[in-house]
Amino acid sequence: MVVKEIIYRHIVDDEFKEPYEGEYWPSQIWSCLRKQYYDRTSPALSGIDSARFTILGEALHELIAELLKKESSVKVTSELPLRIPHPTNHEIVISGRADDLIVIEFTKERYLVEIKSVDGLSFKVKNGYLPRLEHRAQLNLYMKAFPKSKGVLLYVDRSNFDMEEFLVDFDEELYLKTMERAEMLHKALKGRKLPEPEAKMREDMKWQCEYCLYKAKCDKDK
Repeated sequence: MVVKEIIYRHIVDDEFKEPYEGEYWPSQIWSCLRKQYYDRTSPALSGIDSARFTILGEALHELIAELLKKESSVKVTSELPLRIPHPTNHEIVISGRADDLIVIEFTKERYLVEIKSVDGLSFKVKNGYLPRLEHRAQLNLYMKAFPKSKGVLLYVDRSNFDMEEFLVDFDEELYLKTMERAEMLHKALKGRKLPEPEAKMREDMKWQCEYCLYKAKCDKDK
């Protein structure tokens, strides 16, 4: 128990990193708007379950990046800075570091590879649960930042290292919807108006409630 407690203590995020006003992260825009609102107005520290998923995702990203770098015919770059201004609202910018993105450059082609770790990969692929909308939207933003690139969503099963990849084309409509969500959140924060609990209201988002740090607060706020 001594070793486990030491490790857990060091992987749990115990420091809230406050974002700049109007700055939003590509990995979170398609999370529940109410959850994002709470993250910025009354942040809760992440628990051990969330920290375990994060550390496993980071380890997989580093491992896959190192394996790809062994291929001498390609150039591999990871953890790139990202900054995409909103097309009409100059108060808003999508920015951050693309921690789960690997850029692979061949002679004439560039691939943006977004890595996501999941459980039960074969079941989710067989039943059409992948690729997830929020993952496509995140990769879509990267493709906006790096035009003329091809997108790849690479899913890795945490239990057995099985993999499945999906080729993704840039989707202008999805990009505009993503920016629309950023603007909705921005207006809610500026007006201090609590957004609707969309994860409770949408079948495709209800799973987010199971892992939400603000579940009790959200139930109370109605």
